[in-house]
Parts: sequence; structure tokens; C-alpha cells
Amino acid sequence: MKFLRKKTEETEPKRSRQKFRFQDDQELVLNTNNLVPVILQDVTSREVLHLGYMDRWALNTTLEHKIVYLYRRSKGRLEKFGSKNNREYQIKSVKLDKSRRSLLMSVSAVVNDASKPDTVSSFMRKIKIP
Repeated sequence: MKFLRKKTEETEPKRSRQKFRFQDDQELVLNTNNLVPVILQDVTSREVLHLGYMDRWALNTTLEHKIVYLYRRSKGRLEKFGSKNNREYQIKSVKLDKSRRSLLMSVSAVVNDASKPDTVSSFMRKIKIP
């Protein structure tokens, strides 16, 4: 089975990749939609909680407040991650991958409702491997 790349029409202008500069002068390369994929990982259990996207606004807000905000592509807006489940996810560390095109954020959950578990992963359906 071959995977073919879709040909881009020559009439479409090619979008340039923008960069985001951190305070320590490290640069992050945003994709052509000016987004960066972000993996959220629980700081204690190391379980992957979520894969989301951030734009400049979400990244700046997250770094400023030290609480995870994601850009919701389907809604076209900024949203505090975990707010629907009465949680906030505080950032403990941020790592940049080698290609400078994605982020890994270690987070800890702050639960506003004591009856709910501390962290809930988005990855909960197991797939059988033959």
C-alpha cells in the first residue's frame, strides 16, 4: 500500500512557517496553520493525558498563567483544558522536540471537585494487536 502526497496546485501561495521565541531564546516552529501540537503528560504517573494544539495566543496565555490553555480547532477559540471536568492543569515543565515543531508539557491536575479522580486520560480505548 502506497501513501501518496496530495499535489498542491501551483496557484496556491505557499504559507510560510512562523516561529515562536521563548524567553530563553529557544525557537518553536509553528505549522502552516500557525499551530503547534502539544502532548500533555501527567508529571507523577507519566501517563499521556491529551494531544492538543496551541496557537500563539494559547501558548502565551499558558506560559503567563502556568495553566494549560488549548486552541480548539473545531470552535476556533481558546479554552482552558479540563474546565469541563472542574480541573485545571498546572505546568511543571515544558520540553521542545529536536525538530522544534512540537511540545511535551508535564502537568499536574488541580481538582475543584473532590469526588472526581485527579487525572483523566483522553487515551482510554485499547486496541487489540493481532
